[in-house]
Amino acid sequence: MAYRRYSSERFKKNRIKRKLQLLFIYFLFAVLAVSFCQILYYKVTDKSKGKKGGIVKYTVAADIGSKPVGYIDYNIMITHQADAYLPDFSGNAISTSDLDAMVKDMSYEVPDTVLGPVEDVVPSNWYDESLYKKVEGPVDLTYFSRACFIGDSRTEGLILYSGLPNINGFAYKGLSVDKLSTDKVISIPGMGSGYTCYEAVKVTDYDAYYLMFGVNELGWVYTDIFTENLSKFIDYIKSVKPDAIIYVQSILPVSLTSSQKSDVYNQDRVNMFNEELLKMCQDRKDVIYLDSASAVADENGYLPEEASSDGIHCDVNYVKRLVQFYRYNTFEKK
Repeated sequence: MAYRRYSSERFKKNRIKRKLQLLFIYFLFAVLAVSFCQILYYKVTDKSKGKKGGIVKYTVAADIGSKPVGYIDYNIMITHQADAYLPDFSGNAISTSDLDAMVKDMSYEVPDTVLGPVEDVVPSNWYDESLYKKVEGPVDLTYFSRACFIGDSRTEGLILYSGLPNINGFAYKGLSVDKLSTDKVISIPGMGSGYTCYEAVKVTDYDAYYLMFGVNELGWVYTDIFTENLSKFIDYIKSVKPDAIIYVQSILPVSLTSSQKSDVYNQDRVNMFNEELLKMCQDRKDVIYLDSASAVADENGYLPEEASSDGIHCDVNYVKRLVQFYRYNTFEKK
């Protein structure tokens, strides 16, 4: 009887032990399931243009040839949200005349920064003086109702932070010049989403187009592939909008800290690509090279550390410097 009693007690203890082991296994599976769901959630959020709950997800992807060699993912909380105009891409469109009325009496203030006044900047613009002449600035804010900014996440930041309800743009994070005719990532208010940049240009009508690409292509081995793709896009714009003025913007600088951390996203490569952009414009003669970088660069050519939380994307104060720079550096055909 003593033996049976001992075995029974031992059996009960072993059964309790097995139950605890099963509970631990169930708990472990539950933790893994929750972790998987969180990872899936962030993946879906990223695919839905990275915007959720007031967070903008900027992505910079570098390619060498056709294979990505670097991928930097930035989660940047929108600061100064009260000052930022967040455009409505729900499908509602506002007429140009209504937009002009909204900005007609607006005053545009550029916050103080470590840099001097934007109007004192002397940019290294280039244009064929037989084709274009500079307009005495600043132009009226209604000018932006008839201009379109095309680019990557930096242009997205321009649209978000400009503070203007009439600024227009076709932009998407990670967009590069080799994807302009293939990636259906562009939304047009009043017309929906799912357009390529080529398609968006064709179905809309603007007097001026500002192109800013290059940061996503800094890892490319051959700079001529970059300029060839961009020049092809310019040819297309001119074929469907022959009267429009096209501005090829210089690539904006990166901060010194950011430049020192990367062999790709550094100021030396930015300068090299800008030289190629300038040469392309001089060879073409039918576009304007706009030295936008000069509006946000310090005396050494870097983006000031205060200008950005990641060293690449400008905050609202420096976006407003860019807008003011555009107002003082517009051109018209002769």
